[in-house]
This record gives sequence, C-alpha cells and structure tokens, in this order.
Amino acid sequence: MRLATPVVRDPDAEALVAQIRATGQPSLCERGVDGARAYLEERAAAAPPGPRLELAHDDAVPGADRSVPVRIYRARPLTAAPVVVYFHGGGWVIGSVDASDAFCRRLAEAADAIVVSVGYALAPEHPFPDAIEDAVAAIEWCAGRASTWGGDPAHLLVLGDSAGGNIATVAVRRLVAGGRHLVCRQILAYPGAKADRGASGNPFASEWPLTDADRAWFLDQYVTDEGMRSEPDVAPLLADVSGMPPTTVLLGGCDPLADEGLAYAEHLWTAGVSVDLHLYAGQFHGFLTLDDTILPRSREALGLVANAIRNA
Repeated sequence: MRLATPVVRDPDAEALVAQIRATGQPSLCERGVDGARAYLEERAAAAPPGPRLELAHDDAVPGADRSVPVRIYRARPLTAAPVVVYFHGGGWVIGSVDASDAFCRRLAEAADAIVVSVGYALAPEHPFPDAIEDAVAAIEWCAGRASTWGGDPAHLLVLGDSAGGNIATVAVRRLVAGGRHLVCRQILAYPGAKADRGASGNPFASEWPLTDADRAWFLDQYVTDEGMRSEPDVAPLLADVSGMPPTTVLLGGCDPLADEGLAYAEHLWTAGVSVDLHLYAGQFHGFLTLDDTILPRSREALGLVANAIRNA
C-alpha cells in the first residue's frame, strides 16, 4: 500500500503548521540533541495541563544495569481496569515522562484505564537495544503489578507513538517469541517500521513537525552501526510478526512515516494479525498527543484510542 498524492492538510493542522512556520523555528536535527530535548520540554510545559486525577504516582522498574522511571495514572478508584503501558515518541532521542504527562492524564480519564508512562533510556547515550530492553522489562513489571493498582493483568495493552510505536511493537514481538503473551492489544500511532534514511516521498516531508532530515538524524543517534539497521528489532517491517496480538494503527497522511505505517499494518494483516487501521489523511505527525485546544481533531483520535482500550 502507498498513499496517493495530492494530500491536503486538515484546516486545524494547516493553521498550526502556518503558526509554527511564521516563527522561523529550526528543525529538530538543526537544534542538536540538547536543543531538541529542551524544545520539546518547553512546548510541553507551555501546553494546557491534563486533568486532575485520583492517582499520578512515580515509581521505577528495577533492572540489572539501570532502573526505568515510570508514572502511573488513574482517574478514579478502579477494579479490574485495563492497564495501558505507554511509550512516548521522540525519535528514540527526545521526550520524557514529564513531557507526556498531560496526554497520559487525558488518556487515563478518557479510557477509564490505568496508564503507565515509561521513561525508557534515550539515544545517543543509550543506543539500540537499550530502549527495547527497558520496554520489555516495563511490560513484564506492569503485568506483575496490575492488580495492585486496580488493574486487570489479562487486559494489558501497549500504546506507542512514533519511535514509541517502534519500541512498543518490538518489545511485544520479543515477548511473543519467548512464549509470553502478556499483551492483549497493541495500539500504534504513526510507528517507525523501517530503518531507512532515504526520502519518504511525502509532500510534507520538509516541514514541521517531522522532516526527512529529522528522520535520518534520529536514526543515526539510535543505531550507529549501519549493519544493524536490517535487524528486525530495529525495523519491525522485516520481522516475523505471526502470533502478535490484535493491533490498532493510527496514521496521518501528511506524515513522512505514513507509507511505512501502512506497510507495517499490511505486514501484520498478511501474517494473520487482526488489524484496525485508521488513516487521518489530513493530519501530520504527532497529532494524537496534542491537546484539542491546539489541534481540535486530536479529540477524535483520543476517543478512538480510548474505545480500543475499553474494548480490547
């Protein structure tokens, strides 16, 4: 499958891109690692906060070499609730539990679920496969502790957007390959599915929020050895995905990752995996996690994800 052109952005997406363009913002790769991280944290701090919840508790997943910070969210006291293990986007390089706080609060309230946001190790300090190992450990830890939060360990889901979608699906595949079917559904928003620094062909691949140059730069930070870029744990489009859990995929048509997201959805489907594919043809990369006061259609996407969680 491949998206046809021309693609037209939705009015809310077009207005936001025009607003950013008018400020003359440099791209993420032009900012460098520290600058890109600071930019994301500043944007998150300036955005509307999420709703007040009954529980927002910091904890850590113990590991052999390092602990993995997590934040657990619950809108109200729950019994046998879905548990969502969330992996944020950011090209394996940027993003944090703090930057994802408002989105996780909105998700916990909308889905009436327990959300566990995972602060996996970031590149370049922690290149591949450190983030994957953190993700596997976090999923296993959540499966073992779900009931202590009022969750149902049989109703455990993973959610990842962008690089977080890549990390989430690779971690789930590792568990499945080891005979550990802990996850009942994976929800992947515009996941990275291949390790290719070439041009995406998307007509919006030179504009905020994600450019082809950004994609190549992020990959260079995450996988420094080009010989490893054909590894299935780097590029899940190359993996054997038979036996994976039912999958919900959200894509934006104005996103450089759209074509590989479509290809991954087809790859899962042809392997016999149940796939629900939702294409927001006029949306750009990152639309799910933005507040609806900034991007109104994100409310619809959040509702779709909440329904997938409740009905998993």
